[in-house]
Amino acid sequence: MMLRDVGLLLLRLGAGGILMAHGYPKLFGGPEKELPSAAAEVLGPNFPPAVKSGGPAAFAQNLAKMGVPEPEVAAVLSGLAEFGGGLALALGLGTKLAGPAVAANMAVAARTAHWSKGLYGQGGYEFPALLGVVGASLAMTGPGALSLDHLFGFD
Repeated sequence: MMLRDVGLLLLRLGAGGILMAHGYPKLFGGPEKELPSAAAEVLGPNFPPAVKSGGPAAFAQNLAKMGVPEPEVAAVLSGLAEFGGGLALALGLGTKLAGPAVAANMAVAARTAHWSKGLYGQGGYEFPALLGVVGASLAMTGPGALSLDHLFGFD
């Protein structure tokens, strides 16, 4: 095992975990949803309200307000790109497909939801840009030896 592989593992786990946390409320949220207290404790006080106010329908409403076409479809695809793409990156499974899906989703998020605030600061596009670059970079470099892609010979 090389330090490069450990570095790629850390990058995948960090970005993948954050993407999953952002995608979860979009896919699985809703007013009736309750999180286990351990999950709320780990993810912080802002996560349970995000889950309660989330869900595909609520996210689709927000996308419609931004003028996104087919907001119901876009809401599910965005949630899948974030949660599913994050899970895939964290596991290093399907990295060459998950990376571009994450990068494309983050490019759309940066342009539609964050662009008007500029790069830097609260609500700016720095965070989606960073996650998009990570997704694109992992697609180009591969997930490293500490991954399911490597284990199954997909890298």
